[in-house]
Amino acid sequence: MTFDARQLFERFARAISDRDVVTIRGLVHPDFVGFYPQSGERFGSDLFVTQLEQYPTGPREPVSDVPPVRVVSDDGRWVITPAYTVVPLVEPSKYTAVTSAVYPDGSEWHIVIMVELREGLIYRSDSYFAPVLPAPLGDSMPSRRG
Repeated sequence: MTFDARQLFERFARAISDRDVVTIRGLVHPDFVGFYPQSGERFGSDLFVTQLEQYPTGPREPVSDVPPVRVVSDDGRWVITPAYTVVPLVEPSKYTAVTSAVYPDGSEWHIVIMVELREGLIYRSDSYFAPVLPAPLGDSMPSRRG
């Protein structure tokens, strides 16, 4: 059986969305380090799992009809970091997911998770969070049709 990195990452992203700590424990590397750049938090696998276990809304039922994440996995996508460094979103050992979550106060937030794999497990993750904001100029863009 061959190792499928994308499948592993999709399982990880789904487990985070479902707060499935049993699956997460089996997918993270013993030397895992997670990072939340906005707050400066760094944590290992045990604290990562504890955060999910203690999330105020607790575990939730998996959503079967709508995928909870969009996985970016082609070679043509790049990102500019806060230091204006251009880096690929995807390499054979790196994946990015875009998802959202509802916080305990009812607010909706966008989440981007960039993950590095090592030895067939999740080794590093950087997670970015941003609240949903109203569009400053209305709900939609003008049509480009002539």
